[in-house]
Amino acid sequence: MAFDPTRLQVLDCTLRDGGYYNAWDFRPSLVERYLAAVDAAGVDVVEIGFRSYPQPKFLGPFAYSTDELLSGLKLPKATIGVMANASDLLSHDGPAPEAVDTLFHPADRSPVSLVRLAAHLHEVSECQPIVERLRELGYRVGLNLMQVSRSSGEQLTELAATCDAWGSVEVLYFADSLGNMTAADIAACITALSAGWSGPLGIHAHDNRARALTNTLAAAELGATWLDATVLGMGRGAGNVRTDFLLFELAQMGCDRYRPEALLPVVLEDFGRLQEQYGWGTNLLYLMSAAYDIHPTYVQQMIGDGRYETADIVAALKNLRTLEGHSFSTERLGQAVAASGDEGTGTWSADGWLAGRDVLVIGAGPSAELHREELNRFIARERPAVLCLNTTSTVVSDEMVSAFVACNPSRIMLESSRLAGLHRPLLAPRPTIDALVGAERLDRVEVLDYGLRVEAGRFDIGSSGCVLPARLAVAYAIAAATAGGARRILLAGFDGYRAGDPRQEEMVEVLRAYEESGRVVPLIAITPSTYPVQQSSVYAPTI
Repeated sequence: MAFDPTRLQVLDCTLRDGGYYNAWDFRPSLVERYLAAVDAAGVDVVEIGFRSYPQPKFLGPFAYSTDELLSGLKLPKATIGVMANASDLLSHDGPAPEAVDTLFHPADRSPVSLVRLAAHLHEVSECQPIVERLRELGYRVGLNLMQVSRSSGEQLTELAATCDAWGSVEVLYFADSLGNMTAADIAACITALSAGWSGPLGIHAHDNRARALTNTLAAAELGATWLDATVLGMGRGAGNVRTDFLLFELAQMGCDRYRPEALLPVVLEDFGRLQEQYGWGTNLLYLMSAAYDIHPTYVQQMIGDGRYETADIVAALKNLRTLEGHSFSTERLGQAVAASGDEGTGTWSADGWLAGRDVLVIGAGPSAELHREELNRFIARERPAVLCLNTTSTVVSDEMVSAFVACNPSRIMLESSRLAGLHRPLLAPRPTIDALVGAERLDRVEVLDYGLRVEAGRFDIGSSGCVLPARLAVAYAIAAATAGGARRILLAGFDGYRAGDPRQEEMVEVLRAYEESGRVVPLIAITPSTYPVQQSSVYAPTI
């Protein structure tokens, strides 16, 4: 089917798809300006949000998009729609029509006229009663096929024919949920769907590989007439086609009813500020998730969590390739982050290594550098064993260090050249070091291969390795020092973070797990720290 600008329907779903970043809690003033802008721009359909059942957590109004909420808004002239997840309706107690009735009034009593049902491919065959009940209530119905890139052409044709036979679906959408489709994939998908479907086709494209706009335009050229977009591309993961960009391109193609310039104020001001706050948009991590067939929410969650550095996210993505990462699961995310290939037992034993000695662990916090001179005097006077977590630290000279400590993939990658040239022992799990630095580069380095395995909630200390609740170098150093028979563990340069910071909470949990491990030596911070450990001072006459 050739491109026909008169049949196009541009659907803006900003308040629905963008809500994955702010829990659908958009400020009323922004919503008012947004609705006025999409109206002025000539957008055909505005999907105002989700229609869903109550959740056991706070979600903003556009996660539910009730008729009462929508009736209080100054809605545009466009068709007003909401989206419902097929999984919610299918899992609801009772027959499907009753499930629909718990969420939807008859259409003549609602501001909503279009309901889009989002379904995974295995759910489609069960959706007919839902679609038919929505039609009975007077709604126009669209069906969104999710993750089509994971299906064969034959499967898509069969599903399309099934939907076509119902006679109650107005538009059949396909979603590039993982953002990994090419223009050739788009063409193949449209061909397969068209073989079984006689009505309008729509596309919802994600921008993981910066192809959302070109894929959407390619779909339009091949006959798709319903095109999704969001303001500034705001949407789950890398986001979507930008509505202003799409309208501009369509205007260039002869669709002169669209006015993309009307969106500029909300793009540059309101949503520009939101993008600075939440940081959606394509990057290499989203591109990798698309190439690996991984759901973009994994990247979104890790980027938004201050505990993970880039190398940690890369390692987790590689692990997700073997963990069915195409669907999002919080539990699976935890498995991917924890998985490392390391064993809980290494080839080196810490028994007697630090027997009866004080151990000074030096971190990267600014307090270590601030009190550097006194720390050096303390080391010269008291002769503690010194474990340094930063190979580039200028706090102490290499000669004063008993061992450098490394277990975090990010730090290992950043310091790989320095690690290969160390003249002091390196306390590290050998599998991680070999994988990231290369065994051949460490021929001249004495590696104290103390094993490490990560398991949530566990802090187990053995002579040849440990199990930790998080891959933190300080926890690893504490475990090895405890196993080595340390008398006390003194901490310098562990300033901590503000209350509520995920990194602070993670460290607090690690310290709690250590206290509950049953094998504990005193932990004493001798430079300022917000962590819940005993406090002292490097300047005290005796510690």
